[in-house]
Amino acid sequence: MKKLSLLQGLLGFLIYTLVLGFFITLLPDEALSPGSKQFILVTGGLALWRYSWGMTHFIRSIIYRKLVFPGLRAKVQAHTDILMPPHIYLLVTSFRIDVETTTKVFEATFRDAMNCGIPATVVPSLVDLSDEILVRDIHRRLDPEGTVKLVMVRIPGTGKRDGLAHGFRAIAAEMPPSGSVAAVIDGDSILQDDLIRRCAPFFKMMPKLGALTTDEICEVKGTRLIREWHDLRFAQRQILMCSVSLSRKVLTLTGRMSMFRAEIITHPDFIAHIQEDSIDHWRLGRFKFLTGDDKSSWYWVLKQRYEMIYIPDTIVTTVEHPPGRNFVHSTSMLMFRWFGNMLRTNGRALALGPRKCGLFTWWCIVDQRISMWTSLSGVVIMFMFSMAKSAAVIPIYIVWIAFTRWIMTLMLLTSRPVVSWYYPFLIYYNQIWGSLIKTYVFFRLDRQSWTRQKTKLNHNRTEGQQMFVNASSVAMHSVAIIVFVALIGMVSGLLTVPLK
Repeated sequence: MKKLSLLQGLLGFLIYTLVLGFFITLLPDEALSPGSKQFILVTGGLALWRYSWGMTHFIRSIIYRKLVFPGLRAKVQAHTDILMPPHIYLLVTSFRIDVETTTKVFEATFRDAMNCGIPATVVPSLVDLSDEILVRDIHRRLDPEGTVKLVMVRIPGTGKRDGLAHGFRAIAAEMPPSGSVAAVIDGDSILQDDLIRRCAPFFKMMPKLGALTTDEICEVKGTRLIREWHDLRFAQRQILMCSVSLSRKVLTLTGRMSMFRAEIITHPDFIAHIQEDSIDHWRLGRFKFLTGDDKSSWYWVLKQRYEMIYIPDTIVTTVEHPPGRNFVHSTSMLMFRWFGNMLRTNGRALALGPRKCGLFTWWCIVDQRISMWTSLSGVVIMFMFSMAKSAAVIPIYIVWIAFTRWIMTLMLLTSRPVVSWYYPFLIYYNQIWGSLIKTYVFFRLDRQSWTRQKTKLNHNRTEGQQMFVNASSVAMHSVAIIVFVALIGMVSGLLTVPLK
């Protein structure tokens, strides 16, 4: 089956390559006109910076995955038993997840806890009584002798942040021995066999390490297109996370599965931060975060100057249920949530400065703000040139996009054994549509949405205040777009500033 999928991926990509070469031969003679040459120079100049930054991540990821991390893994494998913590806690939050997935998640969790070779406690943080009954039944069936301690937490359905906070307090009440480690696991995340023994020893080996996270693959309950989109996202994530981990940092401690020193997740300030995290915005006022608990935990660990690393050879399998009716609707909902979480934390992480974050990580945070605009520059330049100079730039732009996304797809072979001919199109879709969503969210940071929970944020605004906030968001977003287009026009030479 694996060989068949590999052949299918290669065949589709080969066809894409042949079609790309054919269209290059069909470029019109006007493609070398002075206007088109100017277009190529302008777009190429802007692209040089973006692609050099992408190449930097690519090279750093290879250095980390092929040179640096294997040394760390060898040390762990040579001394695993010595480096294991005195106790492992596994906090699993679950809400409105189907029985089949919940069963797989807790079976994998209990099995790994039983096989890790150290005392283990599983802490399910649940809402529904039916889930509690199911989890207790799984525990009795898999661990009839009770070698793994079960500490059940039941809360009202007030959101994942409350579920995490109650789980953290339950672990704190157990008074973890010094050096203990805690894994925070989402209710739709299935642990790879032996995950605890592959990850937990890093904390003792690296005294400054505060948290780590791992690679992910997904089982998507949807169409092939949405499955390919998720696979692409995790392939790109592998490269980015490896690159940043070279600096002993990551850009998020994913809620799917991350491990922490127990002293962190039992710290009262950390628990309060996760449960009540909020920001004060000069225009939107003070508002609490509903989503993005992984960004909140990342920010706290980053602020305390702990190291964080990425484990590229250990996998968590997530079960994804598309939240919308079709591809665009589903991906838009997910990107709206993800990008909102990122941008709500971006400003305060930026304010920590390069000393606390590390220069490379800090610049990655800066780039999160820049890239949502620069990713749109190519298509804006293309439209401006086609209207002002010649429509011949349109096929040039299409071939350029097809070629560069072909290269980007080939680069993903360093993180995944199979690539898809869908990837070049999905990379461009993520670039353009994703950037549009980012710019939209940036001026509406108070708008938050869960894809599973229906928790709502109460702003305590009057109708008039809400109308003013909405109008100011539209106004500022519009001004930003106008300024962006004007700057692109001046850089490309298509717009000039009158001197008189």
